[in-house]
Parts: sequence; C-alpha cells; structure tokens
Amino acid sequence: EWADFRAQREDLLARQAAAQQLLDSRPDVEARLEEFRQGLPSFPAGKKVEAELLQALEKTVGQHNLALTRREAAPERQAGDLFETAITCYWEGDLAALVNFLYAQQSQGAVSDVRQLSVQPAGGKDVPADRLKGTFTIDYAYRREAGATEPKPEPAAAPPAAEPEQP
Repeated sequence: EWADFRAQREDLLARQAAAQQLLDSRPDVEARLEEFRQGLPSFPAGKKVEAELLQALEKTVGQHNLALTRREAAPERQAGDLFETAITCYWEGDLAALVNFLYAQQSQGAVSDVRQLSVQPAGGKDVPADRLKGTFTIDYAYRREAGATEPKPEPAAAPPAAEPEQP
C-alpha cells in the first residue's frame, strides 16, 4: 500500500508542477494572444464582410493564374470575441498556379487558412493534360469593432388613426 501511495503522491506532484508551469506562462500566452488579435483585420459590427473577403480572394487568385468558377460563402460564426467565415471555391488551373496560390494564402498568417482542398484532373477533349480542377475551403478570421453598429432603419410611422365623427 505504501508503494501505491508513494506512486500516487509522485503522480500528483508531477501534475501539480505541470499546472503551476501553465499558470506561470499565462501572462506570456495572453500577450501572444493579444498580439495575434491585433494582427487580424477589423470590421464594423453588423457589416457584411463576405464581399470584401471575396474581392481579396479574387485578387490573390488572379495574381497566380488560377480561375475560380464558383464561390460560396458560409454564414459568419462567432468564437468568443473573434469571428470566422468560410468561403468554398471551385477552381481550375495548373499545378504551379495552385502551389503559388496556396503559398500566398499561407503567407497571410492567421488571417486565412485553407481547411479543405480537393484536386483532380480537369479532363475533356480540348483540355491540356496538365490542367487541374477542384475545390478549396478557406476560413477567414477577423475582429469586430465594439460599439460601431450600423444604424438600424427607423420603422415607418403608422398613419394616425382616424377619429370617429361625432354627430
């Protein structure tokens, strides 16, 4: 029994030391997290960001000779004080264009992340043998500015109720 108690004690002491190490590193982790948050783009609260993200994506895709044939933006998701949205794109191009595009996306840091990628030969009679097609899904992370909500339209004033005529 003493051996079991000793082993349990050593295990608990090791777990306590690990927990203390995590607590001691908390200020560094919080500082890195704040630095990460500040590096994310910020948009006004309530503003639809899909159009702006799609424009930036189109620009990057165009720079690397990749063609987007269809795009689908998912609804915005909130994760604490950060927000995410995913855009699924159907693309066509060659391998070099795809690699260059993926490298450019990776170079943006934590702003965007390619979560899913499918690649297959484009096929067809008049299609070059090195032509590829597929889909990718990019998740974008961003912040919302606090207190900068879009003005809500005033409800239309109802016409005054007609008073019944008195004889």
